[in-house]
Amino acid sequence: MKEALAERLLAKVMAWTPEDVARERPQLQAMASYKYDEYQQFSAGMRFVESLARWLDQFKSAEEKQIAYDFVKRKLVFCSSREMNHLVGVAYPDHIRPFLLRRTAASLGENERFIGKVANNRAFKLRQRRCLFLGLSDGAHVDLFRRANPVLRHDQILPMYEVSETRVDDLLKKLHTALQEILREEVPLEMRKFQTVVLLDDFSASAYSCLRKNKQGGFGGKIAKFCDSIQKEKASQLVNLKELEIFVVLYMATETARQRLEERCSQLSLGEGVKWTILVVYPLFDADRIAPGKGYPIERLIEAYYDNADETPSTWEGETDLKYGFNARGLPLVLFHNSPNDSLYLMWAENSEKIRSLFPRVSRHRAEV
Repeated sequence: MKEALAERLLAKVMAWTPEDVARERPQLQAMASYKYDEYQQFSAGMRFVESLARWLDQFKSAEEKQIAYDFVKRKLVFCSSREMNHLVGVAYPDHIRPFLLRRTAASLGENERFIGKVANNRAFKLRQRRCLFLGLSDGAHVDLFRRANPVLRHDQILPMYEVSETRVDDLLKKLHTALQEILREEVPLEMRKFQTVVLLDDFSASAYSCLRKNKQGGFGGKIAKFCDSIQKEKASQLVNLKELEIFVVLYMATETARQRLEERCSQLSLGEGVKWTILVVYPLFDADRIAPGKGYPIERLIEAYYDNADETPSTWEGETDLKYGFNARGLPLVLFHNSPNDSLYLMWAENSEKIRSLFPRVSRHRAEV
């Protein structure tokens, strides 16, 4: 009954004829049931069609409402929980493991195309076990990553990049035991540390929260904090910086974020022996953006209905207002659990009394981007 009322409300807002309703209803029902109804920040009882009707109703003219509706139908990108779970599941076998195989093949002088031969070699088993997987945020979905990769040991996968002092000793002890089982002999001292660290996260559009330059010329962000810990804290015992390789693995990211991370990671002072690799499971390209000044019809609404209520000193670190999202990323993107503030403000406005959001956003903290 409520769904029928929501559809009637939408038809009234859009001034649809019975023919329009018959044409649009199947698409709306499919979009809502397959993806959009699962959005986790809808209030209790709210569904997508009702939210869409209320969002469209705030626009003043029929033309503006049609522009907004066409944007939702043609440009909106929604990552569902099933799709994110898939990205988490393929991150290791399709992206990380091939790199480990190629590194092992090179060290053995083998052709990297002989995958089976390299994978069955003791050298690969040692390299795989000497990997430490760390979540950069709760968005890393470490629990799903563990279950999707039974070939990895649970004790080499941790939910956060901050490793406690007591955990360091436990990790090294279990690593030593596991390497002994593979070698069937005493493990050389130089091997009793992790050779590869994999930093996992779900999404980045600007790379700001992962790694950013500050005004003093240094670096901030989650990756910078991790690097400090393996240089100054007890976590430094986990790795040998002369042979360390760090993979930053993002389940979704823009090309801009990937390029910025490649550039900034190479500038971190961890020593010449450290190798950086940035892996993106599902890349978002510039063609997906609603870039300012490109003539998209939705720009008219972005400019007319913007409210600066969500601007803070943290958001101004992106050097723009939030019309097109943080750092003017202009993403038409919604994640099933929240709307990133890199997306268009019209979609997620959080504290505005002027504009209603289509997919309400809840900030975890003010610096999140």
